[in-house]
Amino acid sequence: EIELKNAREVQRILLPQQDPVIPGFRISGTNLPARIISGDYYDYINLGDEKVGIVIADVSGKGVPAGLLMAMCRSALRSVATGETSPSTVMAAVNRQLFPDIREDMFISMAYGILDAKNEKLTLSRAGHEPALLFRRASGDVELLRSPGLALGIDSGVVFERVTQDQEILLTSGDCVLLYTDGVKEALDDLEEEFGMERMREAFRQAAPQGAEAVLDRMQAELKQFTGEGPQFDDITLVAIEKR
Repeated sequence: EIELKNAREVQRILLPQQDPVIPGFRISGTNLPARIISGDYYDYINLGDEKVGIVIADVSGKGVPAGLLMAMCRSALRSVATGETSPSTVMAAVNRQLFPDIREDMFISMAYGILDAKNEKLTLSRAGHEPALLFRRASGDVELLRSPGLALGIDSGVVFERVTQDQEILLTSGDCVLLYTDGVKEALDDLEEEFGMERMREAFRQAAPQGAEAVLDRMQAELKQFTGEGPQFDDITLVAIEKR
């Protein structure tokens, strides 16, 4: 138990200690592990020239194996992200690094975006990850960002690189993007009903006009109210990106 707690402390240090400061944007993220060791991961990578890489990932499985793979994924991503403008290209390089060392029964779903503050755009790629949510201030609507992509660790590279593609999103004042792991929509109440996509979309739609921090606060409050005193079965990670 002591060793696991020490490992959790190391893992906590690997997560962002603070949210990045980007001109014209506000970014907020959080990680809520279901166990001592989390298989979820998020990170910010300073790419210079008012650009930041934003990643969220979910390793299949739980516990120590998932936590170790998460740490490997973080190191691989940081080693290839600098100087690259295509999120899909970055994830393809990560996949090629990790594939030989991933067990056959494990994989990683990931979403990686490059936020370009100067051009007010987010270039996003999904490797088998949950579709991001986009709130448009002008219409009040919530869209699903569904760029195609294959999870890391399933294919050695050729198929992954053919399938996984970038999606460019231009952001205007008041728009907000939410990245999340499946522990959010799959949270269960005492009747074993899932929180689900519709509840999540509605909570996001109502909170997004108040900004990134409000989105995270609202989502966590809604989840707590829904699940009550029941246990948290899966890791929960959220990252909100708000255009001021």
